[in-house]
Amino acid sequence: MEHSISQRTIKTLPLLTKTIDESQFATTPSQPTSTMSQVAVGQAAPDFTATAVMDGRMKEFSLSAYADAGHWTCLVFFPRAFSYICPTEIRAFSARLEEFLYSRTCAVAFISTDSEHTLRAWNHTSEMEGGLGGVHVPLVSDCNHNVTRKFGMLIESEGVSQRGLFIIDPKGVVRNISVNDADIGRSVDEVLRLIDALQFKDQFGEGCAADCKKGDEGVKMNGALKEGPIELKKSWTEWARPKLARAWSGTSGASISVKSANSFVVPSTPSPLVSPTSHSFSFNPIEKNFEAAMSNNSIGVAT
Repeated sequence: MEHSISQRTIKTLPLLTKTIDESQFATTPSQPTSTMSQVAVGQAAPDFTATAVMDGRMKEFSLSAYADAGHWTCLVFFPRAFSYICPTEIRAFSARLEEFLYSRTCAVAFISTDSEHTLRAWNHTSEMEGGLGGVHVPLVSDCNHNVTRKFGMLIESEGVSQRGLFIIDPKGVVRNISVNDADIGRSVDEVLRLIDALQFKDQFGEGCAADCKKGDEGVKMNGALKEGPIELKKSWTEWARPKLARAWSGTSGASISVKSANSFVVPSTPSPLVSPTSHSFSFNPIEKNFEAAMSNNSIGVAT
């Protein structure tokens, strides 16, 4: 009996070794590769027509139809159905769909390389079972990978899409592109903020500062460019001269007058920051420092 077990063990060793060599000790594992993006901000978005799941039914989806109707479009690519992060995104956007459609005239559509039948089954599956539970945003099927490849979102080695988002204006021009890590979901608030900023720029011709929100003042880009760096330096110098004079003279604001860059008046009321007993009213080094600051017109100005 022992001999029989030994024979069987020896016979299986070569097969076991071969399996380990091929699967577990591979030296060059394949890495996912993506197609180079064919779309850039400021360029026309590639038009396409595909089958989509809308309100539980199979319908034709056309990107140009939204532009023809004067709508903005938020085209959201996601990796796959029946996953973990994708349903949280789709449900979040669907729950706030009215903020896109009615407040901003912006349509939202999600697209993946899944078949329309998979997307339909996913949408009809309850949230408890890993489904969407019946969302109202269109779920576009790109099972032949044509659309995903055109937009540069296809990971060729896996046949799935990157987590990309495109904001397209009513002229069919791409205005914003963002691509997230596959495991990081997108923010509805941030997408709405970007749409607000883009629509504000188109309406008023003004830029938007960092973290701008609806209701904030815009940045008048034309006025700033006409003013130029020289005017900015001059206005800063005029603003800073009395403040620096007051700081370096050791006086309060009410007790000093500055006639020119070379004219200082001995303060009648010493500043509380300067001890009266040690104040000698010798302004020679102070004047030197003040003049050095005033001669540097680029202080505080980005060049």
